[in-house]
Amino acid sequence: MDQFQVGETLLMTQRKLGEGAFGVVYQVKDQASSKVFALKDIRCENESALDNAVSEAENLYKVVSHKNIITIQGVDTYKEKSGSRHFLILTELCAGGNLNERLTQPSSDQMNLKWMSQIADALSYLHSKGIVHRDLKPENVLLTNKQNVKMADFGLAREYVALKRADPVNEWLTFYKQYYMNTFAGSPPWMAPEVFRGHYTQKADVFSLGVIFFAILERDYDTFQGKRYYGAFAQLKWEGKVGLGYAMTRNKYAEVEFSLATQGSTSQRRVTLDALSYSADDRPTAKEVYERIQPNQASVRLKANTEQASGGCC
Repeated sequence: MDQFQVGETLLMTQRKLGEGAFGVVYQVKDQASSKVFALKDIRCENESALDNAVSEAENLYKVVSHKNIITIQGVDTYKEKSGSRHFLILTELCAGGNLNERLTQPSSDQMNLKWMSQIADALSYLHSKGIVHRDLKPENVLLTNKQNVKMADFGLAREYVALKRADPVNEWLTFYKQYYMNTFAGSPPWMAPEVFRGHYTQKADVFSLGVIFFAILERDYDTFQGKRYYGAFAQLKWEGKVGLGYAMTRNKYAEVEFSLATQGSTSQRRVTLDALSYSADDRPTAKEVYERIQPNQASVRLKANTEQASGGCC
């Protein structure tokens, strides 16, 4: 489409930013103000769930305000001539792309720490509001032109999946087969093992957080149709390289290891592996993860004194 309307805002499509299992993301321009935004267009196969998705989106974003969480400008729906309905989400535009794309390039220890700290801070905030992200992965971590994190798609992932599922008994297995085995566009490579069983809490987000940390520090990836997908992967005898959470559903002792090329401090690696524990009870909370990866204050003061003595400037 060349034009979209969200509420009273008329938007012109400028270019496609990406496409996945749940829809297409466009860069759009507000005709009245000339401001540029991102617009996610999700085709809904289950119309009965659409109104609930829109209502939840509107209510959810009213209670969320954090510097590292994407700002939502509005939500709306439209119907094609064929009868198919679409769910629209208008957000701020993040010029730095997403973390999965960025991980193809080298980054400093300082940049890695910045990303890890901001993602953990944003997730801790969501959990303090009683919100579970449900779809935390590098592609849902957006970056500004200054490389600051903007977490996206939180909470609504539940509704996205609800609009696509067909098998209520084996829903996660069906979801896995449909999107991971066939298109790799879904989220199973980053899911906690308990999510595949359909019984999980906010600690499932902490596992996904650990997967992202591992990806940042280790740069482990799997390739599908020429594209790298960063995460934490294990080898299964008959299935090859799969997401760690899924591997744990087959063998709870499945694990990942850091290589000699891994970046980051010992404490950052330790909290990453703790977050990747098979049992949710053994994982720290998102708040605890955030607190554990903060630099030691003595080290911060030493660095500041060193920069001051050498004439350094921020």
